[in-house]
Amino acid sequence: MGFVFRLQTVLDHRRHLEDLALNELARCLKAQQDCEGQIAWMHEELRRARQELSEKEARGIRAQDYILANEYVTVIRLQAMREQSRLPLLRLNTDQARTLLLEATRARKVLESLQDRHRAQWERQQLVLEQKLLDEVAVGGFARRQAP
Repeated sequence: MGFVFRLQTVLDHRRHLEDLALNELARCLKAQQDCEGQIAWMHEELRRARQELSEKEARGIRAQDYILANEYVTVIRLQAMREQSRLPLLRLNTDQARTLLLEATRARKVLESLQDRHRAQWERQQLVLEQKLLDEVAVGGFARRQAP
């Protein structure tokens, strides 16, 4: 019979919790990176739209076109501000998910080290039992050779 760790189900559960925490961290990181990407795109689009507006203004533009272009710049600026305001919350969520992952990893490692200690103890006990058995066989063989 091989080694059986009595807390194997607890260890499996902790591994599962660690996987869930890792997936949650990945989801939070993706949301944060998507938001940062959106912000970067909006800033670039805002810069491009302003430059285009100033070029059209220098060449002469109809009032209606100027109003539309100006409204587009305003909408992009407001969307960028909205995304910028979401970013601190996303970063906080990412930090919390990272903390939960660290806790789950620590909990798993504690049980794995306990499993390793139990396995080492079991192996030592098996060696002692094996040595006793070998000693018994050796003594029995010696006794048979000494018997008349």
